[in-house]
Amino acid sequence: MLNDVDYINQSLNSGLFFLRTIREYCVNIQLSFYKNNEIYSEQAESLGRRCEELMRRIISYTGGKVSAEALEYQLFVTDYTLSAEELTETLFAIQLATDITEQELAFTAGTQTAPSPEALEAIYTINERAKQLVKEFLMFANTIKTQLEQNQLFSYSYPTFYQYMMINANLYQNDLNRLNNREIADPISSIDNRYQFNISMFELLQFLRGFIDPGATNYVVQIDSLLTRYAPLLADYRNLPLTPDNQKNLTERSIALANELRALFPNILTDLLEARLYFIVEAIAIDNFYRDVNYFYYTLMLEQKYLETI
Repeated sequence: MLNDVDYINQSLNSGLFFLRTIREYCVNIQLSFYKNNEIYSEQAESLGRRCEELMRRIISYTGGKVSAEALEYQLFVTDYTLSAEELTETLFAIQLATDITEQELAFTAGTQTAPSPEALEAIYTINERAKQLVKEFLMFANTIKTQLEQNQLFSYSYPTFYQYMMINANLYQNDLNRLNNREIADPISSIDNRYQFNISMFELLQFLRGFIDPGATNYVVQIDSLLTRYAPLLADYRNLPLTPDNQKNLTERSIALANELRALFPNILTDLLEARLYFIVEAIAIDNFYRDVNYFYYTLMLEQKYLETI
């Protein structure tokens, strides 16, 4: 059973990562529709504002401190998040909660060591509200995806991008259920999540390939190279028996590819923000991809440390 200290720290970390992720998805949806379908934009904006509200609540219980790993791996914000938000605001004439980003950039390393009963109750309530929000987001995204696939609706985002959003939102839903049930995460039994993360990384690369200016040949070549190497990894995840040696091999290969992928993003985001690179999506979507990769890499490194102990 998860103790109080682990419960509150894991809840803070999970909420700060996934709520921002879903907020960025909501912004993408908000910007993806013509005026004749603005009802979808309005609903996406409303869901995004609710994410921001919960993020502010969570921040209030951090005391300005989060895990050193979250800072090291740039899980909540990156070096580029604030600038990406400001560029998105400028290009799309919308307002984003940049004050949240500024607070997160001021985080220092530390954890909650003696949570009060009031704090534990508040975090439980926040998690329950997040579960409801995720449930609504999943229904909303699935409705849009279904209508796109039936040619009943137009969006500037692909149906597969909505599927990608739903996969990651489901990961948060699963984590919320685990946390409020006070269940300890088992690194070995969560192999399905790691397989799903690898699928997400493969799809993320496909989206990058589709969103980037085809004239950016240097990046296109690097993205294509990664895509060709992810395919056999996914096949081995599906087909190899789950033995310790195979799991170690799959983890090491996943780490190598994720590390190479995350090394692309500082250059991509720098070139994007300095107007040397063009994408057909908002800047915060690219920054959000970077955080996705950082989170996956972080979970893989945790798994590797665990495997070294058995």
